[in-house]
Amino acid sequence: MEKINEYPGHSKKPLFNMISLDHWIPDELHIMLRIFDRLWSLVLSELKDIDQFDNICRNEIMQEMNRIGVHFQFWKENGSNTWNYTSLMGNDKLKVLKDFDLGRILPPSRAKKIQELWDRFNLIYSNLKLKDYDPHQFQFEAEDWLELFLTPDRVIPNSNRIEKGLYSPSAITPYIHVLVYHISEFMEIHKQWGVKAFSCAPVEKKNHQQVTYFFRQSFKGGGSKHKSVIKEILEYENFIVVTDIRNTHVEEYFGLQYGP
Repeated sequence: MEKINEYPGHSKKPLFNMISLDHWIPDELHIMLRIFDRLWSLVLSELKDIDQFDNICRNEIMQEMNRIGVHFQFWKENGSNTWNYTSLMGNDKLKVLKDFDLGRILPPSRAKKIQELWDRFNLIYSNLKLKDYDPHQFQFEAEDWLELFLTPDRVIPNSNRIEKGLYSPSAITPYIHVLVYHISEFMEIHKQWGVKAFSCAPVEKKNHQQVTYFFRQSFKGGGSKHKSVIKEILEYENFIVVTDIRNTHVEEYFGLQYGP
């Protein structure tokens, strides 16, 4: 009989059971990207629920994005009533997380409550990337942040008014679960290097460069030689790799060193 309870809390065996679960190291970059996406979508959903997601509100959002140096737009596809918006890169998401003034689109008390949630997540993410940060302290901070995330509604004493909390358990995503219940484990296992040593950021940057090349520099399959897009991108990537290797050899030859 196969063991399915080797890992506490698991009711089914792992999908890729040939690799132990303690070898699946979470990517710190995507922890930030996907949890930010959830926090941002929850704010937009709230604006829609209170019937405030109108032209004035969307304009306020775009103005605030412009103030903090983030390119952002809303638009509708032809024949659709759904508003789409700019998909932000990692650095822009961090700018929004740290600098976006929620008071421009939410009541002051509500903006303050959500801003605290955002600020504490940003702090947790910063600590996650530190090589020598105490895993047990991180676990405490992550669980405390989740408790804030799940703040329930409460009745204000001596009144019939209800103070709105934050979010329900149904708003929790797999990445939030990983942040709170698994990251500290990997921080402990890999404290020699730190979790950031296993980041996918370099791969994501390479993917971004390839997409940028496709849209800005390649012929998109329609050049004079009718060269395929894939071949153009691979030739460009190989050129960059060879150039980097040559530059490295030149630096070593002349005793040059860049960075710390």
